[in-house]
Amino acid sequence: MRAVARRPAVTAARAGLTGRRVQTSVIGLVLLVSTAAATLALGLLVDSNAPFDHAFAAQRGAHVTAAVNAARASGARLAATTRLPGVTAASGPFPQVTVTADMTFAAPPGHPGGQGVFSTQLNLVGRATPGGPVDDLTLTAGRWVRQPGEMVWSDSGDGPPVAVGSHVTVHGVPGSPRLTVVGVATSATASAQAWVTPAEIAALRAPGAPAVSQMLYRFARAGSAAQVSADVARVRAALPPGSLLGAQSWLTAKLRATQSIAPWVPFIVAFGLIGIVMAVLIVANVVSGSVVAGTRRIGVLKSVGFSPAQVVAAYVLLVTVPAAVGAVAGVLAGNLLSVPLLSQTARVYGVGALAVPPWVDVAVPLAMLGLIVAAALPPALRAGRLSAVQAIATGRAPRAARGYGAHRLLGTARRLPRPLTLGLAAPFARPARTLVTLVAVLLGGAAVTFAAGLATSLDRVA
Repeated sequence: MRAVARRPAVTAARAGLTGRRVQTSVIGLVLLVSTAAATLALGLLVDSNAPFDHAFAAQRGAHVTAAVNAARASGARLAATTRLPGVTAASGPFPQVTVTADMTFAAPPGHPGGQGVFSTQLNLVGRATPGGPVDDLTLTAGRWVRQPGEMVWSDSGDGPPVAVGSHVTVHGVPGSPRLTVVGVATSATASAQAWVTPAEIAALRAPGAPAVSQMLYRFARAGSAAQVSADVARVRAALPPGSLLGAQSWLTAKLRATQSIAPWVPFIVAFGLIGIVMAVLIVANVVSGSVVAGTRRIGVLKSVGFSPAQVVAAYVLLVTVPAAVGAVAGVLAGNLLSVPLLSQTARVYGVGALAVPPWVDVAVPLAMLGLIVAAALPPALRAGRLSAVQAIATGRAPRAARGYGAHRLLGTARRLPRPLTLGLAAPFARPARTLVTLVAVLLGGAAVTFAAGLATSLDRVA
């Protein structure tokens, strides 16, 4: 019986979809744009919440980055430290060297400055692959090193922007080797300024300099400075005296990253909130307006025997079907639009890569469809309670006593054309919808200005 009762509503909704193609297309397009904006905005909000913590977890960042004198600590002694109580994961040993170098860098496309040369000291680490149980590096450009003479630059935000194709000339070693940047990668804790092949380290070590190895550790308890100090003390006690040359805590890297991105987070969060609010207002306004505009047709349906429940179901379906199509397309569009903006945001945050979380792709369209139903139900219920004669007679006219004062006042302006005074008085007939439209337009202008300025600012900072 319920299936039979639903058939008139489905038939009416199908007829409405084919008979009102413009309205159907408008609803679908509005939902596409609004869902895309909401997906991008919510993705920004989620990714801007503790971005360092998210990147540290995703890349399995090192709680402690240790430099060890390889001549004093053998490989077996280093391997023994990976089995200490509290150590949950470890990587290494990786050969490490500090060099003095001249870098000829080429700025990435879109960045001012072109080419330049600067001298600096570089901390180079030899790694055969970017992955591992600790400090899983994220390649943001190019590829990983495959042979001597190649280098992957650390995109840690320190120093000038370096693109693939830049060159580094190392001084103080025989032959002054020249390395070519073949890729750019990000380490959550900036474990090195650049990476080369492990075999390259010996050629880059100055004569007489001690061999140094890098060890990366993750611990079960490393949430405070005291806990990290206790972890380092256990590692130092397990090694020969004087072999631990230094240890960097992940808390230091977190503090540095948090301080550098703190000024930008409020602006990015504000942009995300504006996008979500604007999408909600536009969708609610368009959907409720489309239902109100169909009041006369609701009277026709009631005159041919439709019950109030069938009328409400027909009009909810009439807006839900194109809304669902637009919402699905909007999620896809939002993910595509998020790529350049989240890429810029990730570079400013120094976290390697950001993407729209999967749960956002599910939550946004469901929320939009819920909003559609919530916006369509009240006007449909009001119209469903009207008699057929009232609905047909009411049509698109405003309720009694709404806006007539504005009409009378503007009607006294003899020098203004009558169509103009009618148009100026119309918003007072539906003040709630007028207010929502006004707020949506204001937020739309603010969002466009915010988006243009934010994209330009992020690009310059990156």
